[in-house]
Amino acid sequence: MPRHNADTIADALRKRICLEPPTASPVLHEQALAAEFGVSRTPVRQALQRLAYERLVEVRSGVGTVVSPLSEDQRAMDIHLASALLDVAAEMEGDRPLSIEANAYINALEHRVSEATALDLDTNYTIRSTMLEVVTSELSNDILAEALKAALWRLFRWRLAAAAEEPSGIDTRLREVIGLMADATKVGTVRALLKAQHMPPVGDAEG
Repeated sequence: MPRHNADTIADALRKRICLEPPTASPVLHEQALAAEFGVSRTPVRQALQRLAYERLVEVRSGVGTVVSPLSEDQRAMDIHLASALLDVAAEMEGDRPLSIEANAYINALEHRVSEATALDLDTNYTIRSTMLEVVTSELSNDILAEALKAALWRLFRWRLAAAAEEPSGIDTRLREVIGLMADATKVGTVRALLKAQHMPPVGDAEG
């Protein structure tokens, strides 16, 4: 059995949260999670702090740590925040060339999505999490990369909720973004890749 640490626990809980119904807010008990992952409460607490930074969980007085439910009232702000961070990142990175690894990952993802007629949510999550890692790993500023990653995780919950309502498990936004990312590889710059992530305002299309 692999040994868990704060990072692997955060990864497992993040996936669990993203696959939850958007209005669900189950309580995450530190002691139960420590027993599940076979660790002390310290790495569990560190993992939950990371997820709180990403606004995937929140601490409620008298209750404990719970999954943050998605609220339509906050959706426009979630999109605005991610878009603002993408703009800042694009300005900072400019026309720096994409890495060979990013090009390879993006083309592989585009091929997989374009060929798929259906995706289960687990696979959808894997594709989106890979997209996120590809985009943020191209940033030269670690602080900005972490902030953008946190903002995008919040949006991915919205997108997975939309995918869950589609019989195919593929929301239109996934195909659109993957296509734009593939186009960005032809331009070959980090700026183009970041611009491909831009979300339309609420009401125009999926965020």
